[in-house]
Amino acid sequence: MTAGGAGTTQRFVLLVALFVAGTLSMLSDLLSLLTDPRNTVGGCALAAGFNAERNDPANVLAQSTPAYRTCVDHHVGQWKLLWLPLTATALALLLAVLLYLLVPRWKGRGSRVVALQQADVVEWLTDLAATGTLRRTPGFVVDPNAWFSSNAVVFGRPGRYTVRLDLGLVKLFHQDRSAFTATLLHEFAHIRNRDVDLTYLTVAIWRVFLLGVLLPFVAVNGWMLSTGAPAPAPTRNLVLAAFMVVLMYLTTADVLRTREIHADLDAVAQGADATFWTRQGRRRPVRRRAASLLRTHPDWEVRVAALADASAPVAVGALPMVLTGVSVQLLGHLVTFTPGLNTYLPGLLADPGVWPAAALTTAVGGTAVWRSVVHARSAAAGLRAGLWLGVGQFGGELAVSQFLGNQWAPGFPEAFLLLLLVVVPAAVLWWTAGCAALFAGLPSGLRAVAATVTLAVTGMAFAWWYGWWQAAGTVLSGGLPYSADSALAFLNDGFAPADRLPPSATAHVIAIGTVVVVSLASQGWGMWLTAGLWIIPLAGLARRPRSAGTACGPLFGAAAGFGVVAVTHRAQVWIWHDLQPLIPSMTVYTGGLFAILLCAAVGAASAATWVSRGDAAVATAAAGSAMATGLAVLLVVNGTDGCVRPLRTVHSECGLAADGDWQVLALFLPELLAVAGMATVTASLPIAFLARLLRTRHVLARSRPPWPREVRLVCVVAACGVLASLCAATYADRRSTGGRSDRAGFDPLITDLRKSPVSQRYLGRQIWAWGYFGGARLIGDYERALADIDRSVQADGSVDDTAMRRGCTDLLRTIDRAEAYFPIPASAEQAVWSAVLSSSRAPAQDCLGTLPVADWKELRPVLTALNPPVDPVAALFDDLVELAKPAGMELRDG
Repeated sequence: MTAGGAGTTQRFVLLVALFVAGTLSMLSDLLSLLTDPRNTVGGCALAAGFNAERNDPANVLAQSTPAYRTCVDHHVGQWKLLWLPLTATALALLLAVLLYLLVPRWKGRGSRVVALQQADVVEWLTDLAATGTLRRTPGFVVDPNAWFSSNAVVFGRPGRYTVRLDLGLVKLFHQDRSAFTATLLHEFAHIRNRDVDLTYLTVAIWRVFLLGVLLPFVAVNGWMLSTGAPAPAPTRNLVLAAFMVVLMYLTTADVLRTREIHADLDAVAQGADATFWTRQGRRRPVRRRAASLLRTHPDWEVRVAALADASAPVAVGALPMVLTGVSVQLLGHLVTFTPGLNTYLPGLLADPGVWPAAALTTAVGGTAVWRSVVHARSAAAGLRAGLWLGVGQFGGELAVSQFLGNQWAPGFPEAFLLLLLVVVPAAVLWWTAGCAALFAGLPSGLRAVAATVTLAVTGMAFAWWYGWWQAAGTVLSGGLPYSADSALAFLNDGFAPADRLPPSATAHVIAIGTVVVVSLASQGWGMWLTAGLWIIPLAGLARRPRSAGTACGPLFGAAAGFGVVAVTHRAQVWIWHDLQPLIPSMTVYTGGLFAILLCAAVGAASAATWVSRGDAAVATAAAGSAMATGLAVLLVVNGTDGCVRPLRTVHSECGLAADGDWQVLALFLPELLAVAGMATVTASLPIAFLARLLRTRHVLARSRPPWPREVRLVCVVAACGVLASLCAATYADRRSTGGRSDRAGFDPLITDLRKSPVSQRYLGRQIWAWGYFGGARLIGDYERALADIDRSVQADGSVDDTAMRRGCTDLLRTIDRAEAYFPIPASAEQAVWSAVLSSSRAPAQDCLGTLPVADWKELRPVLTALNPPVDPVAALFDDLVELAKPAGMELRDG
């Protein structure tokens, strides 16, 4: 097996990606001191309503608006914010490549080595290279100063490799030919696996990053901390820098150790004597575990154990998964929050770190788990690997401290949400391992197709998780940004007072649950993820002659159907017997969807516990078939409203369902389907973990006779058909009605819960920034346009049509600019400003439509509307001046 087969190539790509992301992020911060010394980017964010006092969901949207991008474009520019850091990063990469090309020349300089002169040794090495399937025979040199060592090192670049032999190793050619052969075959394996290129490129990247990027970044942040800058940000930057040093070193060392082991395996496969490693292990002292982690070569006892273990090439180790988890968490954070990237990338990539992090996590973790499970025919590796990956992501999040904002410590109990960083990645790889075990027995071609589809869904699951965590999870874990009352107000918004849910414990639970579900359904493609998570294991289980998981799903689906009927009957009683308003009753009716989700989750947990002892495929298949059964019942009940008296809600008589009868389903079903897949997998994981710990026996798996193949196929096709059709229909409906896009992020509706309150001092800074970056100028332009309109009316009553037309045109343009600019950070003042703009647009348009006129009286309605007795704009500006005073800022008229 090649080293690439161990997944080290993917991990090397992840390491390079982390280097690029870290370099780009740190260089952006460093260059901003030169290109934006007054922090104009932060000023634009402040004008947009960014609240640095609180980790607020509105902060995400404040920097995602066209107004923010326009402000940054005008005051900073795309070249300074995006292209200059990208150019500097590209130069750093070029410098690393140049260093990579120069290292072999340094190692092969004439003062250190001489050409191998012994003809018999050279001839024998040439023949050995030919038998080792090398495309081109490398050169051979000797280190004449290495009398007492017997090692060999390969250096060079593709097509021009050189093997440097210690003088002590050359002596072994005549004294111990087997040791000499094993050593050289090991080095030839490095050439064949391209380890030489990887090693020197890694070393070059590391040195450039350390000397050219990291040290200046640490120096600048240390200087900022010493000069009295707000402590949290520079302190966390220093912690992040130290963390990246440790991370990149440990990752590099682990990758190189893994490739050393695979070079050993390749050498033995080419005919090397395996006892050579055993003899070496007896001679060398055993090092401590901590010291071994810092070395680029594994200990000899580890190498001997790897040669004796057939599963070693595909084993999923704890350290690689932890390092991968830390790396992807840092990568996602660095890319997403690099100012130029999240400002200027296209809308679908507005969270630019999500998909690279998901793809690399899948390439490293998902591929390793799939390969290990297929080799061992056991899904046990998935849960263990996922937990270690989650531990790494937990550590990475603590390093970046994104969830803290500008605070030192998280709030409680919201901080317990950080445990999701461990649970969710574990659930995803647990599911991947379960599917791999299902398809392990397929022929290689079909197994490759199954691997591609399964790992694609795994990547979507990681993207769903990273997108939600960066946009919403960090906010919620830092402290709940809304109360139960504000959540209820959000739910009742838009309904008449008589139709609103009154405050109660039940109403608060419904409101908070709705907000949480909406935040979890933040990706418009989440329903396709749900379909994949359920349909793939269902298709795999259809191959099993005995599968209690396919029976467990319909059983809990029947329970979900009963829940739908019970909730619908309760809504019927409320509407027709208690004569309650319709809208709250329909809110209760949506409880049927939550009943289906609950039964699906319980079914998945039960299947994982009693049916399969922790098999993710059986658990998710049970959840999918339960959901399909429950949704089928819900569709029938909703479509036959009025036909069964105890279940009628809207109609009193039986008839065909109209489009309006599906309104509630169209509103809530997409949210349910976008959440249900990951919710059921994640919820059943702790139960499966306990089942595996307790070694629960199979209770149902072998207690039933095999289902006929035709029955299994019909049931599976029916369940998959229901799920796929529902997902396709809801996705198409959402797209056609202009619903949430496929972009990951916090739902804008949630920010209507109201932004977190700010102090008077900070509000003053926001008001000043709003005025400084364009708001005051807009107010001044508005007043000047009105003055131009008034001056166009002469003393004798005549009207200067040209001046009037220019004034009305300027007024309309000012209104358009004001509506495209940031809203005023103070809500009361923004309401006044919006009313002024909306009430002025129609008169300005009427003004242009009326011209030319002979007498001002023809414009009297226009002039009266534009000139109320009390000037609201002047009063508004005075209020803004007063609001800015607590911050010590003077707001000036533009």
